[in-house]
Amino acid sequence: MYTFMDRIKNELEKLGVKENIPLSELTSFRIGGNAEFVLDADSYEKIKQAVALCIREGIPYVLLGKGTNILAPDAGYNGLVIVFSHPIHPPVWLENKVIACAGTSLTSLAKESVAKGYRGMEGLCGIPGSVGGACAMNAGAYNMEMKQILKRVRVLRNGADQWIDVKPESLGYRRSEFSFPKCIVLEAEIELTEDDGFAKERMLEFGKRRSEKQPLEYPSAGSAFKRPTGYYAGALIEQCGLKGKSVGGAQISPKHAGFIINTGGATESDVSDLIELVRNTVFEQTGVMLEPEIKRMGEKGCIC
Repeated sequence: MYTFMDRIKNELEKLGVKENIPLSELTSFRIGGNAEFVLDADSYEKIKQAVALCIREGIPYVLLGKGTNILAPDAGYNGLVIVFSHPIHPPVWLENKVIACAGTSLTSLAKESVAKGYRGMEGLCGIPGSVGGACAMNAGAYNMEMKQILKRVRVLRNGADQWIDVKPESLGYRRSEFSFPKCIVLEAEIELTEDDGFAKERMLEFGKRRSEKQPLEYPSAGSAFKRPTGYYAGALIEQCGLKGKSVGGAQISPKHAGFIINTGGATESDVSDLIELVRNTVFEQTGVMLEPEIKRMGEKGCIC
């Protein structure tokens, strides 16, 4: 008997969707069970068709870029994961402006911008996410963020493919109106300024700081907590004696207390329990309630 699920699978197969892919292979934390369906987004038309199918048939769907700030569920994901793992086309430059696909590596684009003689992205070099994820969370580091350079964003919203001008209020600290599920970022237009002669030097210095201070040798999802006003999350966590604290395979990095690392075999529940332990301890000792920067798959804004 030809069933509803057979029909859905047939339609998804026509788009190149694969079944039962481990989320641990799609996320930098290396945590997570199998995704029921995964689409590697290699064309805008496929993305539109897949989203339309999910909406029409009531299939849950979620987005992933490089999967670098995501905590995926051990139970897996029953629905479609649309993965922007690679750019659909190379960056298109017109003097100091560039249009880049959502799947473009933020670090690769930053390096290319410096090589072309521009500044404005050198502080973003080393952030392991994608351009789409950077737009969706206003990624930033070293006093540089997407808000300063993002001019237009091409999005899929309410079934319409459209370019939107970025306004000052469009982005804030780790906040963006271009986040999923409100929008699906397809491309971004970035405007940079002429190099002052020190962009490469700054980029190399920022890279050195990252390698010296961050636990890049372990799987993680980047900074575990947002920076609270007037404080630094890592300093507060260390102050509370939690540096190096472990729950199962999840650990507060001994190198940088702002990171939770997977020391081997960490589960979603290990990370979740450690996050709550940190939040409760820091609040009890300092009165500051830390807000997680790590996103859980399936929740609002889950893309990077």
